[in-house]
Amino acid sequence: MPKTAYINNKYVNFKNAKIHIEDRGLQFADSVYEVIAVLNGNLIDLDFHLKRLRYSLAELDIKYKFYHNDLKKIFLKLLNKNNTLNGIIYLQVTRGVQYREHKYEDKITPTLIIYTRNKKFNLPGKNFKGVNTVTHEDLRWKRRDIKTVNLLPNIIAANKAKKMKAYEAILLKNGKVTEGTSSNIWIIKKNNLITHPANTDILKGVTRTSILKIIKKTSLKLVEKSFTHKQLLDADEVFLTSSGSFITPILKIDKKKINNGKIGNITLKLAEMYTKSCMNG
Repeated sequence: MPKTAYINNKYVNFKNAKIHIEDRGLQFADSVYEVIAVLNGNLIDLDFHLKRLRYSLAELDIKYKFYHNDLKKIFLKLLNKNNTLNGIIYLQVTRGVQYREHKYEDKITPTLIIYTRNKKFNLPGKNFKGVNTVTHEDLRWKRRDIKTVNLLPNIIAANKAKKMKAYEAILLKNGKVTEGTSSNIWIIKKNNLITHPANTDILKGVTRTSILKIIKKTSLKLVEKSFTHKQLLDADEVFLTSSGSFITPILKIDKKKINNGKIGNITLKLAEMYTKSCMNG
């Protein structure tokens, strides 16, 4: 457990970190968030995270202004206070505190919450692991491009996966794959790397954005289009990406093994390239 959190311009004891009961983030999920990976003390893909944070705030008209360097200083100070070398930084901005009413007032002071957690990452090497997944109907709202804390459908699907001893649930809408409960999904077929286009049907993942830059250094052909459940199961390789999982191979989907249940060469190479880019800052 971390020792210190940051709440509304103050460093506070983590155990005593609290928000008001009429905070709109609590009552209406009127709130956005980011999860930033920290690897060997490096803030991974920070620019992409803060760019997406600005987008989410703007789309919901949450009037929270921030400066990149100011947030970075807070992050680094929290990492130091909590002795976090490898882990995540959780940042959440709510619209703020107001009497309970669906319509919000124009002048509300947003609530800022930041803390850290230690975490071990699945990195290429002798301990690099593939995972099992299950499929689940996509029950989420239609603006999945906004990173809000409105995650109850994700929780339902993720806990189905947990009960079935799976790492992640892959979400399906009208027979097509959208994404995971907390990840983007990729398939490899021959030399094609296929993933869902970044639109309102998925969250534009930060790790996803970094992978798009990395594959330009390979011979892979990027195809951004939706794909079916059948194409998912028939893929040569499948992997997921997220800030908490980096690139993680998928070895089984429901009862179907992918690549005979082994980590694919292309997935491994991409994971090595991405980890190297993280290490180099």
